[in-house]
Amino acid sequence: MQEHVDTQELEKAAGRTGVFKAVEIDLLHETLLSWKNSPGDPYTVLELRDGKSLVAFSIISRISGRESTYDIRYLVVDRDYRSTEGGKHLLQLIDDELLAISSYAVIRLESSGFKLLNIGPDTLTESGYKIIGHIESYYGEGNDYYYLIKTAYRNPPKFTKPEAPVPEEDLTKPEGDNSVPQNDDAGQDKSTKMQE
Repeated sequence: MQEHVDTQELEKAAGRTGVFKAVEIDLLHETLLSWKNSPGDPYTVLELRDGKSLVAFSIISRISGRESTYDIRYLVVDRDYRSTEGGKHLLQLIDDELLAISSYAVIRLESSGFKLLNIGPDTLTESGYKIIGHIESYYGEGNDYYYLIKTAYRNPPKFTKPEAPVPEEDLTKPEGDNSVPQNDDAGQDKSTKMQE
């Protein structure tokens, strides 16, 4: 978390992208005022710089009632740095910040297609985000809605694939029920015979 942030510089950078509406810049202003009054509660501001020049910034917030779930409220790459990997480095900065706090973080982002293009068309998916919601032209013709999510781990777990699928009867059997189906004289399962 940085304490000496020029909030006007951030607002100007967001405005220069051309993808934020005036009302969103007003909301950014209010969010930055809230952050200045109480840094880290609930907002954290992260900046990426090239010397003194602002490359990109983000504002993240912890979700109330969730220990390790965060929303990215703003994700902005300055228009002069669109052709760089500023968006990728900003996403890594977010991961690093959150994993310094906890061993894992669930990170969510709701955004428009135009805003995603501003940080780089495939930057989020290449950084491990999965699209779990998409509505075409939600924000206007050609400007889709996206909902993305990622889980970042300090020490990623080693997931293994099961050797074989779980038999369907094991899925329907009540937990703790180790009984074996009983057969009648003809060798048929009683439940099968009743259906006939």
